[in-house]
Amino acid sequence: MVTPRRVGAANVLIRDGRIVRVGKIGHRGETVSAQGLLVLPGAIDAHVHFDLPVAGSRSADDFATGTLAAAAGGVTTVVDFTIGSAEVRLPEQIERRLSQARDAAVDFALRAEMVGWTPDRVGELAGAAELGVRSFKFYLAYASSGRRTDLGTLRRAMAAIRDLGGTAMVHAEAEELLDPAGGPFPTARPALSEEVAIAEVGILARETSCPTYVAHISSARGVVALRAAQRAGAPLVGETCPHYLLLDETVYARLDGHRFSVTPPLRTAADREALWQALRERRFQAVATDHCPFTNAQKDAHRDDPAHLPSGLPGVETLLPLLYSEGGAAGLITLRDLAWYLGEGPARAFGLWPGKGGIRPGADADLVLLDPEAKWTVRARGLHTRTDFSPYEGMTLRGRVMGVLARGEWLVRDGELLAQPGRGRFIPWG
Repeated sequence: MVTPRRVGAANVLIRDGRIVRVGKIGHRGETVSAQGLLVLPGAIDAHVHFDLPVAGSRSADDFATGTLAAAAGGVTTVVDFTIGSAEVRLPEQIERRLSQARDAAVDFALRAEMVGWTPDRVGELAGAAELGVRSFKFYLAYASSGRRTDLGTLRRAMAAIRDLGGTAMVHAEAEELLDPAGGPFPTARPALSEEVAIAEVGILARETSCPTYVAHISSARGVVALRAAQRAGAPLVGETCPHYLLLDETVYARLDGHRFSVTPPLRTAADREALWQALRERRFQAVATDHCPFTNAQKDAHRDDPAHLPSGLPGVETLLPLLYSEGGAAGLITLRDLAWYLGEGPARAFGLWPGKGGIRPGADADLVLLDPEAKWTVRARGLHTRTDFSPYEGMTLRGRVMGVLARGEWLVRDGELLAQPGRGRFIPWG
């Protein structure tokens, strides 16, 4: 059994969908042997985009296919977003998204996108909180689409979120340092823009005392800015993503390089190493995927038009296998770190703890049984996401998900996907 604090043999007693006891337990009812396997908390992917409109297209996975892929990879809880709009009140956005999510196969929480929000709408934050949403997403980029929030508005929103006991999540790229016409590539979106934006957000977090979460940190500069803000007393945490840990900007030189488009873009090999070092030092709160898949055809249509190239990569199904294989099994992080970044860390950040993210009495019985020695090769055609592209195509991984329990129900057993759309529940901020 693996938790952020220990790795060791133990039994887990489950009753009525919850963990009742952990430790030495006598035979009671049905017994499932996990001998030779790792038992981990059900993974939480705190950053996914299902059924998301992007650049005139739409992400390939809806809540049914995206959460089936999640279940297959050991992810038992996801955090998605509302579709932000200046014309629609936050509570209505949440209600609409809850309706779209009714086919989810795993449990889910929501985060409100603050697109076009103005301080005179501050009462909508309390309305969102009453519906179980106390996490709010802001963009410091994408001004041309109306998504950008200026720093003055962000400061006022953060003060209100602090009073609600919530969290502000920020896409940290400084608009003034970007070249939108250049598309989602390093020359148009330099690491400097991330460093400056995180520094700005850190100052506002310190000023307002608002818990703040920086999405998808991609660079060594971003890590430096995060650490500087934390040392200055800002309640600031951050996430990184598997694609920043395992890929770099050299893929853009390939004939299919445009298919790796993601924002922020992939960085250098030195940036990859800095991110792994930060993970080893447990500088991040979570590793999440920013799962936003598109088909090859969707991206090929804009191969020569970078400003309109859909930006996003698939990843929810490969999150746990990749972080175990290339991190835990490779010795770059510990198994305890793995349980933190995919379990307790994101659960604590977004009001899911203690019901989610841990193997402890009273928690939901969300567990993953992983064969640490099994090897398999990533093929897009063998995954459950609704796209024909994987950025990790051809990688041979060590460690395979053999069983997944969610609230005590088998979603995967002996490697077979049993999950069904519609069984997932909305988890309000607790």
